[in-house]
Amino acid sequence: MVDSLDPDVLVATEPRASIVGPALDREFDLDVLEVGTGMRPDVAVTDEDRCVVIALPMGEEPLNPGQIASRVGMSSVEGDPAGLATASQICLIDQTVSLSVDPYARSATLEGLRPYRGRVPDQWWTPRTVHLSTALRAGFTTTRSHGDDGDAQFVGVGTSNADLGVGTTADTTQATLVALYSNGAIDVSEIDPQKFGLRGVPEIGPTRFETLREAGITTVDGLADTPLRQLTELSGLGRTSASTVQTAAEARSTNTVRPTGDDSLPNQEPVFIDIETDGLNPSTAWLIGVLDGGPEDGHYMSFREQAVGDGSHLKAFMTWLTGAAAGRPVVAWNGYQFDFPVITEQLQQHHPDLVEAWTDRYQFDALWWATSKNGGNAALPGRTNKLEHVADALGWEPSTNGIDGESVAKLYTAYRSQVAGDTHAGTVVEPDWDRLERYCEDDVRALATIYEHLEAAARRDSETKTPTGENSSQGSLADFS
Repeated sequence: MVDSLDPDVLVATEPRASIVGPALDREFDLDVLEVGTGMRPDVAVTDEDRCVVIALPMGEEPLNPGQIASRVGMSSVEGDPAGLATASQICLIDQTVSLSVDPYARSATLEGLRPYRGRVPDQWWTPRTVHLSTALRAGFTTTRSHGDDGDAQFVGVGTSNADLGVGTTADTTQATLVALYSNGAIDVSEIDPQKFGLRGVPEIGPTRFETLREAGITTVDGLADTPLRQLTELSGLGRTSASTVQTAAEARSTNTVRPTGDDSLPNQEPVFIDIETDGLNPSTAWLIGVLDGGPEDGHYMSFREQAVGDGSHLKAFMTWLTGAAAGRPVVAWNGYQFDFPVITEQLQQHHPDLVEAWTDRYQFDALWWATSKNGGNAALPGRTNKLEHVADALGWEPSTNGIDGESVAKLYTAYRSQVAGDTHAGTVVEPDWDRLERYCEDDVRALATIYEHLEAAARRDSETKTPTGENSSQGSLADFS
């Protein structure tokens, strides 16, 4: 998991931080911090963004800025006793700020704020300081006013101990990934350790994992390098299954796409699309992003609604698609389950005369083709089959950070609510449309990156087939996430 996520800092938290911390410290050449232990704060500094991460020790004593400076190798100067003036961000991690929930009154209160406030020096209550708590469930976010210094943001990175009432349970996430961006955005993801290593390889469950482990195969690289004949001799692994899991391991081990089937890709130049909606059960597709060409030099076009609910952007998209892009296949990621039917529904609502032209178009779902069509045609790298994870494993880098589909949907929904409830249009605060459109552009360029690798893998496969047309690496690959 650590190798795959490549974090700058590891943080060991309760209930066994004193055991986990030293174990991690021996295993990895990374800064390992422990929260709520010892008498002095644990401190780490990231190399790239000069982000200082401080894990608060036990007790209620105020932090000593000069002590922090000595720990991070910075010099204390007047007005900056902690020596952190050059840091772009300060990240404080504590375990005292928690959530108290009254399920009957349907209210929630942050507890521990007063003693926490007393521990943190005044100069650290700034917009560049992030306050994380291991006593709040992963992903929980709230803000509290701090007078003239503005709002302080508190983010959960652990497990909640709150009494959530009858029939509910506390979050038991085993690992949390926190990404801090220079623009102040924070992304917190719950991570399942079972999605990494051998257990993360498709079709390797607990039984096969134990079979491989007993045979001395304990890593993805080891599985990829094991002779196929040796794998087929293991209990519960025939030649087809052995070939399937080994090819999937090769994809993850080498961060490449590996062919597993014989179905062909579209033989015409594709049009790549991605849509932005108001959620997973959308009532609108307010943006259609289109990439005409490859991931690096392709021309990106954004078809965005200009007024909430008018649908004019849909007509503009179809005008381009049936004109300049006539006859070319439309490619999306998970398109059969989301993008394609959503566009169909939107056209039925706003422009029913254009539905037939859309549904008659060759629509190609690259994810379905790779993982499901006739058992699957490609083993994909990445820790899941999500677009960004696969593209990231293939070397793609986004231009926008600190934003995802869920946050984009929330921003749009908030904007739409303002429009619906405010008779004075001039008072409506519009989101940063340019940034949202760049996020959509990132997605279609990521899709084009994956598609290029699918094409390259298909070409390599056709060049290495035996005269009988058999492919020694062929096998079925079930969908996974």
